Parts: sequence; C-alpha cells; structure tokens
Amino acid sequence: MVWGISGMKNKIHSMKWRIWKTAFEIFIETFLGLGLLLAITFILQKAGYISNPNKVYLVLDSNKTTLTDIRQTMKKYPYDFIVFDRRTGKIVASRYQKNDKDNYYLAKVKNKSYINGTTSYTISSNKLYSLVIRQNSVPEFTNPALRKFSYNQISYIFLIIYESLIIIIAIYKLIHEISKNFTAIQKIALNMGNKVTKDYPKSKIKEFDTVLKQLYQKSNELSTLIETERIEKEDLSFQVAALSHDIKTPLTVLKGNIELLELTNPDKRQLEFMESMKNSIQTLENYFNTMINYTKLLNLNSISEEINLNEFIKELFLELTDIAIVNKTNNRLKVKTNLKKFHANVPALKRALINIFLNACQYADKSNPQVSVTVTEDLKFLWFEIWNNGAPFSEEAQVNAQKLFFTEDKGRSGKHYGIGLSFAQAVAVRHGGTMIITNLVNDGVSVKLGIQKF
Repeated sequence: MVWGISGMKNKIHSMKWRIWKTAFEIFIETFLGLGLLLAITFILQKAGYISNPNKVYLVLDSNKTTLTDIRQTMKKYPYDFIVFDRRTGKIVASRYQKNDKDNYYLAKVKNKSYINGTTSYTISSNKLYSLVIRQNSVPEFTNPALRKFSYNQISYIFLIIYESLIIIIAIYKLIHEISKNFTAIQKIALNMGNKVTKDYPKSKIKEFDTVLKQLYQKSNELSTLIETERIEKEDLSFQVAALSHDIKTPLTVLKGNIELLELTNPDKRQLEFMESMKNSIQTLENYFNTMINYTKLLNLNSISEEINLNEFIKELFLELTDIAIVNKTNNRLKVKTNLKKFHANVPALKRALINIFLNACQYADKSNPQVSVTVTEDLKFLWFEIWNNGAPFSEEAQVNAQKLFFTEDKGRSGKHYGIGLSFAQAVAVRHGGTMIITNLVNDGVSVKLGIQKF
C-alpha cells in the first residue's frame, strides 16, 4: 500500500530524509485514498445505488404532462416521490418510505417546497397532478433498507480506517528498517573480535551505515589484537617452559648436593641452613609449576565445547565445598538462571573460578567466614559471582588485582604468587567476557566473572 519512490533503492540518505520520505508516503497515500473514495462514489451514483445531491427540477406542463409521462421520467432518477391527484387528493403514483409520508403531505398542503434538515421536498403541479420529489443535499443510499446508514459517515469511517492503515504501515516500514540496522549493529557487537571476511552489511540510512562500517573496522582491529595476544601468550608459554626446564636441572643438582651434605654429619647450624635452602628450592619449584599450569590452561584453544550448565555447577560446587571445608568457611550456592547449555573451555573456566573462590575463602572474615557463589545471566553473559564477608579491596588492589604477579603480600609467603585473579581475568577475556571486582556498600566484596553464553 505504501507509495514507493523509484530510483532511490540503492542510494544512501540521512535519517532526516528517511523520516520525510515516510511523511511524503503518508501524504501521497492519503491523496490516493480520497481519489479512491470519490471514484467509488461516482460509480455508485452512476449505478443508481446512491442519490446525487444535485437538485432536479421538474415542471409539470398542464397541457402535455400525463401520469404516464411523470412515471417514465421518475424512472430515470433515484429519488423518492409521490404524485397526488389534485381532484381527489389521492396518491396515484409513488416511491417512498411510509415514515416519511407526512413530509410529502406537508409540501402538498403548503403547495411549496419544504426543507427538513438536509432533505428537501420539491413540489411541482399542473391542473391534474402534484409531484413531490424527495432530494437530499448529501449523497444517500437509494435502497430504503440502507438509508438508515449515512453514506457520509461510512465515507468518514472508511477514510479514518484507510488513513490509520497507511500510517501504521508507513511507520512499521520505518521502524522495521531501523530495527534491521540495530540488529546488524548488535550482531557485529556480539561477534566483536571475530575476524570478518565478508563486507559489512550496508544500510540505506547514512548514520547507521557509518556506525556499521566503524564497528566492522573495529571488530577486525580487535581480532588482530586478539590474535597478536594469542601468539604472545604462546610465546610466553614456550619461554616459561624453557625457563622452567633450564632452572629445574640446577635445582635438582642443588637438592642432590644438599642431600649429600646431610650425610656428612653436619652440625645443628649447618642443618638449619640446608633446611632453609631446601625450602627455597621447593618454593621455586612450586612457582614454576604454577606458571606452567597457568600458561597451559590459557593456551587451550577450544572454547566451543557445549557444556551442560547444571552438571558443570554440580561438579564445580563439590570442589568448592572441599576447599571451603579445608579453609573452615561457610559456603552457599545460588542458581538464578534457566540456561541449559553454554560453551566454554571447562578446565580453564573451572580453574579460574576455583582461584577466585580460594582467594575469597582466605580473605573472608576470620571470626565468621562466609562465602557464596551466585550464577546468573543477562542477554549476553553467563555470570559467576563469588562473594565473601571480608574486608574491602584496597584502592591499589582494585586497580592492580587483575595484573600478573600482583599481590598485597609484599613478603611473598611462598603460597601466593599474584597469578590467581590475573588468570581468571585472562580466562574471562578468552571467553569473550570480563571480570568485575566490587566493594559492596553494605557488606563484603564481590568478584564477578562473566563469559559469553554462545
């Protein structure tokens, strides 16, 4: 129904122009609707289904006009009429509605034309007959059964419905076009960071086309950065593995020499020195083992494995419960999602969540340690929120907690190497998500790890 403008299909115009185009379409369709109504009215008039509001004047010639002449003449017109015999006053010919009879008699008695509202009763007489013709100033149905319905009102209703339809259709087309552009933007945004080989989806609206083009470019740029980061991580993994191999050999030699020294009957002070050396060697070994596991998990390529969420949560919570028991911490699980399946690298995701949970247990309130795990979702992400009732993060920790090797324990106890939260952040990014650290206003702290659902 909506009017189209030829020659504009492949051109790009501004949003303002598109809105004006919609307004122009509505105007043209309104004009066409009026033309259609006039055409229908004209056809119905010609077919004799509605009366013409134009006046018809018939003058009875007393010398020539007979009753037969009057009857033949009135057959040409769609008007009601009555022919009175002037000698007897009786009706000798007619086409009228009974409830309208008094108006004809009133015109006959007064012997002049009579107007009642929009209806006129025109009289013409000769010595033998008086002809009263009923005519309306507005079109009306000639069928008496339909005359109770106003043709003008029907016309107005038609125009209102027609106008409403063309406005709805025109606005729907505009909204649909805008919606398609937003869908295209959303699609690119959701796949941000993935290499796009085909050209970006073109829009006929200049503003949207610019945004789509920029998002397409930024997505490819981000994809390049991610690929560069992946290569750097692989290189880091290789370097860590090589470094670990190079250091393990002399560490093994040192451990062996210390064991040999223990066989030479050293004194008490020497034994203390050797024990300290053994502890230091063990710390180094633990550190390098942690780094190797960190790089191995990060370099697991597949995140496309489809996982049953309920089974994953069940297995994860069993491990978290064991950690909570060892750390003498009360833990709770809340699942607020109906999601059944998701895609993830299970070993990496599970290790990341365990790292966050372990950190939460260690830094919970010492008098009454409380930790909870909440699983939720939004339109884009599956969220794992781990909360504890411990002291808030320092400003330094909030800024740097996700950085590799950061720890507030400046003394490096040998148990914490500043890798846990950094690893969790890296896993979140690998899954197209993020990690958020928050000091809650009322109580405790929260670490949320979000990954893309699909």
